[in-house]
Amino acid sequence: MAFDYEKSIWGHGNASLSLSSPTSFRLRQSLQSLSELKSGAKVLELGCGAGQFIREIKKIRPELDCYGCDISQHAIAIAKQANDGVNYDLSTENRSVYGDNFFDAVLIFDVLEHVENPDLILSEIHRVLKSGGVFYSFVPCEGDSLSFWNLLHKLGLKRELTKMYAGHINKFSRPSLINLVQSHGFVTKRIRYSEQVLGQLLGLAAFFSMDHFAKKSNLHQVNNEQYFYNLDQKGGGVLKILKNIVNSLVAIESITFSRVPSPNVHLTVIKK
Repeated sequence: MAFDYEKSIWGHGNASLSLSSPTSFRLRQSLQSLSELKSGAKVLELGCGAGQFIREIKKIRPELDCYGCDISQHAIAIAKQANDGVNYDLSTENRSVYGDNFFDAVLIFDVLEHVENPDLILSEIHRVLKSGGVFYSFVPCEGDSLSFWNLLHKLGLKRELTKMYAGHINKFSRPSLINLVQSHGFVTKRIRYSEQVLGQLLGLAAFFSMDHFAKKSNLHQVNNEQYFYNLDQKGGGVLKILKNIVNSLVAIESITFSRVPSPNVHLTVIKK
């Protein structure tokens, strides 16, 4: 069964630099990639969902001209309701509505593992970026030797949970991801990593928990953001406090060991 991106919408609410937010490290890394941009620079988040990352970037860097695009009509409709100063547009998977050499920076969070043809996405990013423009991507590499998902796959225990509940169809390794990006005319500027151990264990627990819930509820697709939001509502203050503590520990792990390789790659490159 094909993954329905109109049914599962990510990016509600706002990203945050707070350690208790699961978005914290990705937001920090993306802001670092934009640190040299001047006022008026154009920044695109490709695959923005409902806009949580580009919305917060616009809030923190209001002098930037921010754009977001996504293939989901539902997600873009939600994003536009925020009236956050970001320009939102609907796109197809392989083509955006923007002109050549239009942006100073492009950001993607959790996108390349979803798409049928990553080469077309990277070609499109190269097309819309100016020469010398910045491209930041976060990609979980489930096929990497350091990935706990890869270990489960070798043990026959994975059961394609990330494909069923998140639409992940590409299993990159770190070298294959970097080689792919570089083959499209980009030069590596900075690589950081996140969720070396604790974060990976939390990810495994989340997907197995969602799988149990889906089977019990006879569901074929579960949105993780909505799932954990509902758990918060049911669990009350105690569960929320526990979740904040765990998220904070994962963020501290990622910040402390950001130069230690993991399958969760934050790659900043420059267009030649």
